Amino acid sequence: MRRSAITFYGVTSNSLKATSGQISSGLHNDSSSIEMIGFQQPLAYRINSTLNQISDTIICESSKIVLKAGKSIFYKWFKNDTLLVNQITDTLQVSTAGVYKLVVSDGITQFDTSKAIKITYLIKPIKPIISINSSDTLYCILDTLRLNASIGYDKYIWSTGDTAQSILTRYIGDIYTKGGKRIGTSNNFCFSDTSDIITTRKNYTPIPTITRLTNDLISSQSNAYRWYMDNKLLSSSNTNTLKIPSKGFFRVEESLDKVCWSISKDYIIQGDIESSDQKDFSLSAYPNPTGGQFYLTIKLDHEYSGKAQIQIVDVNGITQWSFSKLIYSDNNIRLPFSLKLNKGTYTIQVKLNGYKTKAIKIIAI
Repeated sequence: MRRSAITFYGVTSNSLKATSGQISSGLHNDSSSIEMIGFQQPLAYRINSTLNQISDTIICESSKIVLKAGKSIFYKWFKNDTLLVNQITDTLQVSTAGVYKLVVSDGITQFDTSKAIKITYLIKPIKPIISINSSDTLYCILDTLRLNASIGYDKYIWSTGDTAQSILTRYIGDIYTKGGKRIGTSNNFCFSDTSDIITTRKNYTPIPTITRLTNDLISSQSNAYRWYMDNKLLSSSNTNTLKIPSKGFFRVEESLDKVCWSISKDYIIQGDIESSDQKDFSLSAYPNPTGGQFYLTIKLDHEYSGKAQIQIVDVNGITQWSFSKLIYSDNNIRLPFSLKLNKGTYTIQVKLNGYKTKAIKIIAI
């Protein structure tokens, strides 16, 4: 900024054709006016090239920044040392990267140049993805819903008001988020576009229950039903009653509005292990003798779904170890064991629903 004394020549007629610059330099044409031009005292005029932006700046792609100069008469803006044509006011709106500066003048002899300012634009980050291990965009909430935005951002802004990467929400309606990258070391962020919208809806369907009546499974009352056996949808059943086709794992989904569904716990049909038509299976252990680490193999003639009860008993008839395992659709079951067994002989006993009880001896060394 500099203060300069500028001699101002007043004119006595509005019809004067010469400019103040021409007059001050003696280049005006006397014949352009017959009016007299009087001399006035010099006036002090302040030329100010100071910009409101005082340092180099990093801003987000598609954002804009406004550079504003102090008071002057004439303004010329430059980008990368190239004159910006028609930018002749005290304000410049910047939307592209570059090095900007300003030259101001009084139109006669005084001028000043501002400090050059470098404007850098960050590429806008890609929009985050909201996931809850599903590709659906409509979610039904019984209580709360956990939503996760993709990682890699310094800040999140959710439509629910949350700011964490993972949120637990009860909000009903449209939900979306933006992901922000920090600009330099400042507390300013470059934000992405909004994520795809997911919609949450209150699920008023209670958790269904299943009871058994002879050869039927009966669920609680609702407006729509979907039955599953061994995790496979039984498309032929859409009422609250299911004729039991065979042993297995059953569950039912119910809905009041055919949009939001609630699912029951598994109901297990085990079969009658005391019936006379119990089937056979083979049982083996490897390696045997064993140091405590071995595999138990159960081979059946067809796929089995049900409970396997296994016990290891020592020579005194004392159970050393036991467990139950649910098995889905498998006819070649291979179970690993890693046990601390004292040296001696043990009996492994296996019970399968609808099959004969089998036992095999192993030797611990």
